[in-house]
Amino acid sequence: MKYDLTQLISQKVNEVEIDSILEFTKDDDLSKSESFKIAPVMVAGVVKRNGENFSLTLNYRSKWTYYCNRCLDELEYELEGEIVRSIVKERNDAEDDNVYVESAVIDLYDVIYNDIVLNLPSQVLCDENCKGLCPDCGANLNTSECTCEDEKIDPRFAKLKNLFTHD
Repeated sequence: MKYDLTQLISQKVNEVEIDSILEFTKDDDLSKSESFKIAPVMVAGVVKRNGENFSLTLNYRSKWTYYCNRCLDELEYELEGEIVRSIVKERNDAEDDNVYVESAVIDLYDVIYNDIVLNLPSQVLCDENCKGLCPDCGANLNTSECTCEDEKIDPRFAKLKNLFTHD
């Protein structure tokens, strides 16, 4: 997602509109994830002149398919965020949130990618009361009953079962 800011730098315009669709490549870590299926991300925003520097405001939105962390059912998750950054010409290690422009072209791919990665949920559930899967037979406990035996005894302790029974 590269944008040419030549007209903004030469002061012919005061802002540049950004409106595009971002698709992640197969090489990205997001594309390799098994926790969700990614979809194209709609990106809209503006780069404005602030004296000699510039400011960037972006909004992004997409619907990704996630898998519930307990029962593995598919669910849609609306991914959205806002990015507000300053655009500067020279790197300064103290100011880490800035976007750097070189030769009047700005690449927003990494800015959006990093913001999405930082804001991904660590756990997505289909419902707060999701019962998950049976650890033995794998049945989805939200939709069916488990057919496993209730009494599971470790064979090493089987003899202890009869220790306190009085016949």
